[in-house]
Amino acid sequence: MVIDYFKKISSIPRGSGHNTRISNYLVDFARENNLKYYQDEYENVVIYKDATPGYETCPPLILQGHMDMVCEKTGDSDHDFENEGLVLVENDGFLMAKDTTLGADDGIAIAYMLDILTNDKLIHPPLEMLITTDEEIGMEGAKHFDAGVLKGRHMINLDSEEEGSFVCACAGGGTAAITCPVKRESFGGELITIEVNGLKGGHSGTEIDKNRTNACKLLGRILSYLPVDSYRILDIYGGRKDNVIPNEAVAKLVVSGQNVDYIDELISEAAVIVTDELLVSEPDLSVSISYDDPENEDESYEVIDMDACVRLLHALMYIPNGVQVMSAAIPGMVESSENIGILECGEDNIKIVVSMRSQKKTYMDYMTGILKNIADMIGADFVVSGKYPGYDMSEKSDFRNLMSGVYENIYGKKPEICAIHAGLEIGVLADKMPGLDIISIGPETYDIHTVNERLDLASVDRIKSFLLEALDKFAKKYAKDTDI
Repeated sequence: MVIDYFKKISSIPRGSGHNTRISNYLVDFARENNLKYYQDEYENVVIYKDATPGYETCPPLILQGHMDMVCEKTGDSDHDFENEGLVLVENDGFLMAKDTTLGADDGIAIAYMLDILTNDKLIHPPLEMLITTDEEIGMEGAKHFDAGVLKGRHMINLDSEEEGSFVCACAGGGTAAITCPVKRESFGGELITIEVNGLKGGHSGTEIDKNRTNACKLLGRILSYLPVDSYRILDIYGGRKDNVIPNEAVAKLVVSGQNVDYIDELISEAAVIVTDELLVSEPDLSVSISYDDPENEDESYEVIDMDACVRLLHALMYIPNGVQVMSAAIPGMVESSENIGILECGEDNIKIVVSMRSQKKTYMDYMTGILKNIADMIGADFVVSGKYPGYDMSEKSDFRNLMSGVYENIYGKKPEICAIHAGLEIGVLADKMPGLDIISIGPETYDIHTVNERLDLASVDRIKSFLLEALDKFAKKYAKDTDI
């Protein structure tokens, strides 16, 4: 039944920013099953189910996930995410979507909830099923959700992808934009393009500790080898999303004729240096040089003035990037990090967008202050947006212990209690609901947010067994003892 519901959900277009159809489907589902529901103006939905008779005194248990999905497709796919459902393919125990993302992140959460809501054979406490919108584009649904419609203070979030783990803490974060005004001036010379590509890239939270090189940062380093008075920048760019480690970056330079050979030599030497340093960690790194037209070595271009070039280089060299602090409380866990996610050049400005993450609000403030100082030093505007709170793991939790016991009974081993260096809705919701105790779980899902996303069907069944047992044990414990 869980997969049947997932297939139905997958037939409904539900890309981020387009929540109406899936939100209304959930409302219709509640009506058809005579369940109370709440739908807000942001299209978040809560579906309520009364406790099994005899367990009415139990505190409510919240199950939570999000309804939107990341929409990516192969280059030759003509799939229309706004109007077409997904084409699902089952192969060797995995579920995938043909030429697109699968959306198991987090459609599988909805499927679990609908399956539980229609199962009248369960022993369970009062249930509050919260399904939020636009998690993938800034957790907007959770941010605007009125938590006053929920009475529960124990939550199972269903937005994790590793079956053996209970995620019990997440990072807070925000996005800093450093925008440097520039002037354009005429400069004659030959157009040279430097391309950095072949880097691994990755998620700026969960993969920031994997020794992945940032293409924008590396491009800035290569430019630092060049005498700043021997060229001008026509254009420079790299990265598309602040929460992704850029794997490519490009600089278009205008070099006066007498300096072309010298600059070419310096770039080649810099390329040898960095590729040698990164031979093990980034074996596919490529630094290439190309020329627009050797015959037009005196053509005039509207380039960025030298002062702006210097300020840009200072920014790329000085902006912190990568892991800043490792956690002392959780071995192997990143506590704070920064990522230069976007570098873009307009007619009158250059913008650098940095993603900041930290388990500690105070260190988040510290990183913000450093970036603000750098922006001030180079005469740039500085704006922080999209801030979201983290969620710190409580030292003791009866709820977590209860859920761990259920897991051990089913799997024969304890779950890994861990934290994730990424933003999750649990941080936003916990900030709205003091005293909220949360675990985050989910079935084994691979390559989320890519066209290779696949869901382990056997894992789906095991997590279902865990959830049904968890509801039973929660109800039986708190029918006797409501003090948690």
